[in-house]
Amino acid sequence: MYKVYQVEINDTIDEIARKTGTTKEEIISINGLTGEVIPGQLVVVPTTNSMFDTYIVQKGDNMYDISRRYNVDLNTLLKINGLDQDDFIYPNQELLVPKNNMMIYVTKENDTLNKVSNAFNTSVNELVSENKEIYLLPDQLIVKTK
Repeated sequence: MYKVYQVEINDTIDEIARKTGTTKEEIISINGLTGEVIPGQLVVVPTTNSMFDTYIVQKGDNMYDISRRYNVDLNTLLKINGLDQDDFIYPNQELLVPKNNMMIYVTKENDTLNKVSNAFNTSVNELVSENKEIYLLPDQLIVKTK
């Protein structure tokens, strides 16, 4: 996950790294920088994600085993990563997996707030309080903290 950061007056690569919680080396690598940054310049920085961790695929891995290892529904894991069941995964490929304290639900056609809250074993009010916007359109990601 990445975001764009606009360089401010007196910013250095070290300062940007400190502000964004990353390293100077990572900013240089991502952006192919060879010198200093200038005010107004746009640089790509990695973001921390409160819902997901990154898993690096190892030789012999498959999505089913990864879904079991992280206790997440296989179809949900596939959706999160933009994959179909027929897609291959490769060593060193990065996958998003829900953090241990997160439950993930991907909406389906004809879902209701009651149906989704039942899937999480929670109330509609609690579900709404943890998700800023819920449209209940197919393929929307809804989260619940365990």
